Formats: sequence, C-alpha cells, structure tokens
Amino acid sequence: MLYHEQSEDYRPLFWVNGHPFYANTLLVIAHVTSFVIAALCISYYGLGPVYDGLRLNPPQIWHEGQVWRLFSYIAFDPWFFTQRSLWFLWSMLLLWFFGREVEQFAGRKTYLALYAALVLIPAILLCLLGLFIAPGSHLNCFEAIFGMFVAFATLYPGTMPIFFWLPFRVSTLVWILLAIFSLIDLADHAFTALFMLWTSSAVGYAGMRLIGAGRGLTWLTDWLEERHAKKLARQRNFKVLKDANADESIDAILEKISKHGVGSLNAKERAALERARTNLLKRDQR
Repeated sequence: MLYHEQSEDYRPLFWVNGHPFYANTLLVIAHVTSFVIAALCISYYGLGPVYDGLRLNPPQIWHEGQVWRLFSYIAFDPWFFTQRSLWFLWSMLLLWFFGREVEQFAGRKTYLALYAALVLIPAILLCLLGLFIAPGSHLNCFEAIFGMFVAFATLYPGTMPIFFWLPFRVSTLVWILLAIFSLIDLADHAFTALFMLWTSSAVGYAGMRLIGAGRGLTWLTDWLEERHAKKLARQRNFKVLKDANADESIDAILEKISKHGVGSLNAKERAALERARTNLLKRDQR
C-alpha cells in the first residue's frame, strides 16, 4: 500500500525526524504541557488558587458565566501533588496507547470530535444536574481519558491487552476497572468523580456505536426486525433468508482494499468490515 493512497483523515499531521505525529500525539503533548504549566503556577500561587480557578464548578458557570471551566477542569490532576501521584501518568498511558488505535479506526476528525464530547458532555450534564442539586466540583482528566479506553474496548472487545499483563479480554478489563474506580470514589464520597466516570464511559461507548463500531446504534432495530422475521417464519413455515446486500457491500469494501489499501477506507467502511469479521468469528464458534 502506498502512502499517498491513504485518506488524508488517516495520515499523520506532520513528521519529525521520520516519526509521525498524529492528533492523539498532540493531545498527549497538550495534556503534559498543561500539567507542567499548572505545576509552575502552583509553585508560585499555591494549590488552592489554581484549583479554584480551573475546577468544574456548576454554580460559577451558571451565575458568573465562567464557561472556560467546562474544559479547564482537565488541565491537571490535583492528586498528583498530594497522593495517588501515578494517576496522571496512568491517564497519559491510556491516552497514548488506546487513543491512537481509536484515531486510526475512526479518522482524525471523528477522533477529535469524540475527545471533545468526552470532555464537554459530562461537564454539561453535571452543570444541568446542578440546577436541581448541589454537586461537588471536579478537577481531573482521568475520567475523560478513561472514556477513550472504553471507546477502544467497544471497537475491539476481544483484544487481549498485553500492556496490562493480564489474561483478560479488554471488554472484561473495562468492567473490572470501572468497578474498582467506582468503589474508590464511593469510599472517598467522591460522587461527582463517580458521575463523571460513568458518563464519560457512556459517551465513549455511544460515540463508537454512532460511527458504526460493532453493530452501531442499529442493533435494536436489527433485533426487532430479526425477531419479527422469525415470527413470520414460524407462522408461514419457511426459513428466514439473510439480505444479500451486506455481502455485496463487503465485497465492494474488499475490492477497494485490494486497489487502494486499508487506509482508503472511511469510518463507516471500517465499521462494516469489523462487523463482518465479528459475525464470521461468531459463526465459527457455533
């Protein structure tokens, strides 16, 4: 496959000394840079003023119009300067390893849109919740980045993550980590962090479904149609035949790969190919 045959959305943004720089690489650099700047500000002003100036605080957004808090809360991890100092490093590793895979599948524009959704949607939902109750403030990037890990698990649920040195599929590992982090938040009475963790995870999952990962958001209609077809088959005593259009579309995708390479596929075509692979694996296991 020649490099120029790849879609622009899947190419590196630029190269430095032969090393490709993708959007995910720049996001990691931006996180580390914001962390360093926050650390310098804390050394000069102290932790309190920096924390108060950046945290996600619904009352200050509603009553004082400080909308920058909807994204400034991911600037740094305050726990790094007190306890649990590895959480920021853990977040960066998750983003570095798994964010790149999500970008490679979805393309740069979709990936950046997903990242923005992981940051903004939980923050907006927390602010809306603040109209009815008084939620606590929040300052941490971990929950949003964990949502990216959930997005990766949604794409490749059967992957064995060698990075963790554990004999679990990544889909199982997501549930284990969600349970552990939820128990930690409950033990600390960090209910706002718990809310952000689960909403970010839901956004990561739904975001991948929206672009067609797995069976996309059509799984419900597919299930209802299949159930209705089986009911008709029982009533009329005939076998249900699958639509041949799916096979035809896969043939077209495979032909496109043979001519232009995998990099020429868009997100929907990649999702269709992944669905076909998943269905084939399930058929072989029967």
